[in-house]
Amino acid sequence: MPLLTDTALEPFIALLKSQGRHAVLDVCCGPGDDGLRFVQAGIHYTGVDPYDGNVRYAVARRLSVSVAEPARLPFADNTFPAVWAVESLAGLTAEQADDVVRELERVAEPGAPIAVALP
Repeated sequence: MPLLTDTALEPFIALLKSQGRHAVLDVCCGPGDDGLRFVQAGIHYTGVDPYDGNVRYAVARRLSVSVAEPARLPFADNTFPAVWAVESLAGLTAEQADDVVRELERVAEPGAPIAVALP
């Protein structure tokens, strides 16, 4: 069975390109596998992950990634033209998931596509 990112990432990249969106925030980016694909597609990439080990690995892959919790993103309102949030809701209660979704909406530009994979 293919992973969600294998089936959803390419259409999301195509959507960003068709809308002229040239940057994305990846929340809970892990080691940066999706980040490499965004960069290869010519999309400016910013990633965050709560685990320092993932961040170190992604940075070693020359990706712009920092440590951050998905419910407390260190960015100003309306910063990103797109948000990719696969795995960001895994293992959360409904209240915690609501907090994360509100935070994704806060950092996204008005009208920005936000892709969230539900666990």
